Amino acid sequence: MNVEIKRASGQRQHPSRALGAIQRTAGALILALSLYFIYHSLRLFSFDPKTLGKYYSFKWIIMGHVAGGSLALLTGPFQLWAAFRTRYRRAHRVMGRVYVAATTIGAVCALILATTTAPTVNWPYALSLHMLASVWLASGLLAWRTAVQKRFKQHEEWATRSYIATVAFVAQALSIELPFVAGLGPFAETAATLIWFSWTVPMVAYDWLRAVRARA
Repeated sequence: MNVEIKRASGQRQHPSRALGAIQRTAGALILALSLYFIYHSLRLFSFDPKTLGKYYSFKWIIMGHVAGGSLALLTGPFQLWAAFRTRYRRAHRVMGRVYVAATTIGAVCALILATTTAPTVNWPYALSLHMLASVWLASGLLAWRTAVQKRFKQHEEWATRSYIATVAFVAQALSIELPFVAGLGPFAETAATLIWFSWTVPMVAYDWLRAVRARA
């Protein structure tokens, strides 16, 4: 009887271990891609008109967006790392404030760019950027608000959604460089779809994982 109980318990824990392994692998991949993205984004700080192109007239805005996004990419994993949160509570709170400030600056700058430079591509592209930037801004502020209200379960959920939106900018930017994606059509025809997919699909996947964990 005891053996059967232990086996049943082990079977219930198995999905949780599998999900943990998936999360660690995904986290390592996201961190590597984020560092690659940050490294290649440093060229935008050159103030070179050829490098900045259409963004030259809004150079401080694009730099605010890139700086805010880069800082959010680097601090976000520590906010979601449960062991770090438990052991270094003060550092978690300080880095959380830095993260929310970074996402707020990055998102506001993204909204400005979506209003000014994005329409030169087309309106679907501008709208998709508006939505992603709005989700990024709102989720970060909601993560901060729920933390202040000590609603920590909701805080963790909104912080995760905020980081998904942060990484979405990396995902859509890097996906455009893939030969397969480039073969789908011109940038103006594919960019809006890539942006929508970059955050909606991970958001759905995150909520699905939460549901699986709740049943495990």
